[in-house]
Amino acid sequence: MDKRILMASGGTGGHFYPGFAIAQELRKRNWQVVFLVKKNDPALPIIENNNFTACRLDIKSLPRSFNPFKHLSFCAKLLKSIIQTGKIIKDFKPLLTVGMGSYVSFPATLACKFSHIPVIIHESNAKFGIANYLSGYFAKKTLLGLNIKKNPFKEKSVLSGTPVREFFSQTIPQNTAKKNLNLKENLPVFLAFGGSQGAKKINLSIVRLIKSLENKLDKFQIAHITGKRDFSLITEEYKKQNLTEHPNIKIFDYRGDMNILYSAADIVISRAGASTIAELTLLKKPAFLIPLPNSAGNHQVKNAKILSDNDCAVSIKEDNDFETNLRQNFENIMENPLVLKKMRGNYETMKMPDISQAASFIADIIEETADQDQG
Repeated sequence: MDKRILMASGGTGGHFYPGFAIAQELRKRNWQVVFLVKKNDPALPIIENNNFTACRLDIKSLPRSFNPFKHLSFCAKLLKSIIQTGKIIKDFKPLLTVGMGSYVSFPATLACKFSHIPVIIHESNAKFGIANYLSGYFAKKTLLGLNIKKNPFKEKSVLSGTPVREFFSQTIPQNTAKKNLNLKENLPVFLAFGGSQGAKKINLSIVRLIKSLENKLDKFQIAHITGKRDFSLITEEYKKQNLTEHPNIKIFDYRGDMNILYSAADIVISRAGASTIAELTLLKKPAFLIPLPNSAGNHQVKNAKILSDNDCAVSIKEDNDFETNLRQNFENIMENPLVLKKMRGNYETMKMPDISQAASFIADIIEETADQDQG
């Protein structure tokens, strides 16, 4: 049989990259994968550069306002995208569709329901997003990146883990990674990044943190990824604080080789998106996690709790005491290096699926589901 599958996976990196990892595994197994993404999706260059096909849906996220005109526009685009997906299904004839949980996925999975195409969904976070929650009622399988309490789809759920990009599984010695980044081998490295949303406050806080610890800069190093949007602002802030030329501070707007950054790092300072949680778990990296305050359903708080409850990470709330708490935790780690060793060791006792095998495990489930449906 022709092994064809639709992958509704786009919108943000947290929804896209796990789907991309699954798609790469399926291609090794001779599946033909077509991605469903929104128009002008930031994932399009990655899809096309890796010789996958993408179909663009004219869809928008659910408005978070009471403006009736915005809701009417949303409903019109939702209906349009369902019709678009129906035409794609008719032409492509997929055996199955996988929804990764972004707002792109709901119209895709709903159209598949109408067309009697089996649906599998994957939820990376510790709480269902609205698209996956709705899709879960007609999905054949619900795959979970993290344990979800009060799961309404418990009987058809499987804890699969969240797949990460293949290069994260490539082991790079820490000294090699530090050399690649022009960092010193004998000093600990703090890796800081804000993620695709809400990075500005974290970025500015990191600059102020380093300034407050300027007299201790000979004891640690920091690799700071600002994101392209904030790079000019943050480099100017470092300049104002007379920190730009310090050899122990490395500032980047973006790095595609995050595996090297992670390998060099002794501890990570970041948001608590699902993909970041999966990467930290795979690489067993201690972290200071700063959940995005306005994340949908507070899912980043729940994500961070998975690691903080196991003492692999410290969850720091972004409130009025945020910078004080961040500095106290930072100094505690610097003064007690054995804490880092203990945090790394705690990953070994966590009851989590093997992230390195998540894409393969999910591909097995996809093939089993397709075989059962064809049978």
